[in-house]
Amino acid sequence: MRLIRSLPLLLLMLGLSPGLLAQGNQLNLTSLNWPPYSAESLPGQGSITSRIRQALANYDLDLAVRFLPWNRAVKQATEDPHYLGYYPEYLSPNSDCLYSKALGTSSLGLAYHSDQALHWETLEDLSPYRIGVVSGYHQTPAFDQQVAAGLLQVEEGVNDQINLLKLLYRRVDLVVVDREVMRHWQNQLPSLRRARDQLQFHPRLLGELSLHVCFNNTQAGRAARDKLDRQL
Repeated sequence: MRLIRSLPLLLLMLGLSPGLLAQGNQLNLTSLNWPPYSAESLPGQGSITSRIRQALANYDLDLAVRFLPWNRAVKQATEDPHYLGYYPEYLSPNSDCLYSKALGTSSLGLAYHSDQALHWETLEDLSPYRIGVVSGYHQTPAFDQQVAAGLLQVEEGVNDQINLLKLLYRRVDLVVVDREVMRHWQNQLPSLRRARDQLQFHPRLLGELSLHVCFNNTQAGRAARDKLDRQL
């Protein structure tokens, strides 16, 4: 019987990647506090985190997540070899990500003041408004293209809850936000809960966007992506 002398080859035959073994049979990812999808304080650390962890459990692999503000989460995952990726991320045409299969869906739309009528059909209709976005977030490709062309006025904030507060106090006219994220903060943040009737989520969506893990474009990242995908 011929012995398998190559450890990487043996690991691949067993369905494990050298990168994952180097992490101690533990997949290290970064994320942000973006409830209900991902948050350190939520049961299971959020719905998307729970789904990733459940998929990895089929390989007896653990998931370890470091929660950081979004821009730091992306930077940490892409520059620190201890991590193989970050989540949740929308698909982006210009990204270097190795995207996992979809882990969920985000209903992305606009929050506005209840006493301010908002009627829009195309993105061009939004040009008169100051629109709050979170620094580093992708929106829809069409929205991002309009921003890059200088056709939409955006003001960046550090997170969704700050943007919703800016909307409440009329520092911006609209806020781009996921519907469930807005609902969470209106339930959990006292100042938004007290003013629940003052802010509305517009029924016309910017888009229904799938949510993914963005794995690093490396051999270990590809192996981890493929392993996760087989259980989704």
